[in-house]
Amino acid sequence: MRVVTPAMKLDVRIDDAAANQGLLKLTGVAGILPCEVTLTPAELRRLLLRVLRPGTLALLFRRNPS
Repeated sequence: MRVVTPAMKLDVRIDDAAANQGLLKLTGVAGILPCEVTLTPAELRRLLLRVLRPGTLALLFRRNPS
């Protein structure tokens, strides 16, 4: 995953996802630094609603040209 901000571009890798104390905890690496993201249930629902749109789901089934 690539995150682009006005200040920098980062390659982000998510290594683990786990439920912890009512939050979704994602751990991984951003650039060269370890990072952790926590999402509340409301934030996770909002993310899933955005990801589960038909146009976004189509990316899952798109074949990469060989």
